[in-house]
Amino acid sequence: MTQSAPITPSPINLVLDLGGVLFHPKLGQLQLKTQTSSVSVKRLVSTTTWMDYECGKLSEKECYQQLADEYGFQANDLAIVISKGRAVAEYDRNLVASLLDFKKVMAGKVVFILASNISSPDYMALQQLWGKYFWSLFDHCFPSATVGTRKPSMRFYRHMLRASGAVPQNTIFVDDRAENVLAASALGIKGILFTDGENLIQSLMNMTGDPVERGQAFLQASAGQHPSTTDQGEVVEENYSLLLILDTTGDSSLVSLSRPPRFWNFFTGAASFTTETYPDDLDTTSLALASMSYEPSVVHSMLDEMLNNVDEDGLLNFYLDTSRPRVDAVVCLNILTVFCMYKRGHQLPETLNWIYDILLNRAYMNGTRYYTTPEWFLYYMDRLLSRSNDQILRDRFESLLRTRVIERIGAEGDALCLAMRLCCKDGGWGPSLMYLIPGSSRWLGNRSVTTAFAVKVLQSAAYTTG
Repeated sequence: MTQSAPITPSPINLVLDLGGVLFHPKLGQLQLKTQTSSVSVKRLVSTTTWMDYECGKLSEKECYQQLADEYGFQANDLAIVISKGRAVAEYDRNLVASLLDFKKVMAGKVVFILASNISSPDYMALQQLWGKYFWSLFDHCFPSATVGTRKPSMRFYRHMLRASGAVPQNTIFVDDRAENVLAASALGIKGILFTDGENLIQSLMNMTGDPVERGQAFLQASAGQHPSTTDQGEVVEENYSLLLILDTTGDSSLVSLSRPPRFWNFFTGAASFTTETYPDDLDTTSLALASMSYEPSVVHSMLDEMLNNVDEDGLLNFYLDTSRPRVDAVVCLNILTVFCMYKRGHQLPETLNWIYDILLNRAYMNGTRYYTTPEWFLYYMDRLLSRSNDQILRDRFESLLRTRVIERIGAEGDALCLAMRLCCKDGGWGPSLMYLIPGSSRWLGNRSVTTAFAVKVLQSAAYTTG
């Protein structure tokens, strides 16, 4: 049996507007004196006469004269203004350079198309002025003067698709005018309303690249270096984010951790924004016990010690230091997960009952002491059920948890709460404000944590729908 040749995926067609995207004309506010007052060039280029000129129905001379007759100025005055504007017209060099880099990276996977409402004289002037560097970006050019119609006419888009061989479903259209984007989208083309060059490049990379591959590449490139930062830009060296990355990805090559003899401390070195002496805690320790390899006897001895660290209500304290009594529902879920992984969840009935009441009554909606978004509670609740493999626990919590998660669909949240936010230009996600340092009212975020969560969610979604 002969093997069929592999199917080559169709290229992506990227359609770019000229004025307002790659080039920002400055003629609009210029005024021409008329017999009674003045008229702006911006007003003139919005007239039917100018639009006919851009469609090739009028010559340059005819256009200028008709406008002069209609508005009462000298046709030569308009010719001089337009000529001067052509001579100094500059394209966005940073954006064009970024697009050329993008084209090189995509290596033939993207076809660049220019679609512009522009007269033939203006188009030819810019071709000569901007030279090979600029025009090498495009594989096809469709000036309205050649097409014979303008955007947003459907005839323009259909001609562009037919002449270039582009398929709407594989085409991205970028324009600064909403009506032009709408018309393209009506044909099944993906539309982007242009705001600025940086956002455009980020959107293009997200729309044409594999976010999972890009996210994984970001994590690999940052291996061993995953700095956490406060909302004020200060770097905090801590273990929790590193353990969360390990717990989420299962890839120990991504993080550099120094394992302590027994219990873990939140900070890797000197404590920041809190007391100089900072005690070991059960939150960081539980995350380590769940994500790293330990001898069972060691884990059980540590769990025994944790059982001695409950308050009068039977709830687990955050710190091992009894002089700092702190209870947090998300921290309790983290600790419960380890107990249930080692078949000892029944030893914390008060904590389990408290967690159930929180879930039942939506008490998590305003966050907890250290985790101020509802998603953290729901995430660690789901993690408890998936890691414990306890059917009794599932029977008690799973249906209610599913209901509570559905309630949060569509709710507002930051990059980590949503975990599906568009990734940045370098392939990573933005630093979510994931953890509150109460003593200083500072938030702590970590780009790699957000990226690890986003990659995991995208992988799960692909597996579910694949």
